[in-house]
Amino acid sequence: MDTQHTGPGDADRCPSQNESDYSLTKPLVARTSSWWRLCSVLAVLFSLQGAGAYFAGLPGLVAATMMYFVLKVLLQRRAKSFQKAGLRLMAEERYREAAAMFEAGYQYFSDRRWADRYRAISMLDYSGMDWREIMLANMATNMALAGDRERAIQLYQQCLELYPDSRLAKPALRFLMAGTDG
Repeated sequence: MDTQHTGPGDADRCPSQNESDYSLTKPLVARTSSWWRLCSVLAVLFSLQGAGAYFAGLPGLVAATMMYFVLKVLLQRRAKSFQKAGLRLMAEERYREAAAMFEAGYQYFSDRRWADRYRAISMLDYSGMDWREIMLANMATNMALAGDRERAIQLYQQCLELYPDSRLAKPALRFLMAGTDG
């Protein structure tokens, strides 16, 4: 799994209390790619292209490629709608409303666990991170920003119970817990 971290600090280390640049004012972002999911998504693309080329030649190949990208946008639209709305509310510093939006996204994927687990096929998404993990971590971040530190800690702990290797929850929880020690 390849990972690129952006946001406040490095997501693999615990910040010291002297680090003033580390804060929860921006969401932690861990961009990951799953190679097996990427291969699955490419298999879908190449299958569509092969079928299009077989049945209609070059125009079929082009049509199949366009169909793939249309499917990708349509299948990911609902998932990304929660994320975009939550991030917009977060940018407006409406943290409790943003947390509620991420909670709705978390519930959506909890009710459709198969869609998240098999997102390489169901959404043509090769991300190495579950949408539920992303929604839960963003919900916790917004609760921390809203001043509800205890709820944020609970949510990050819940995230780590579900996703023990979470690159989003681990550093944020360490940061919040460090604040309760001193």
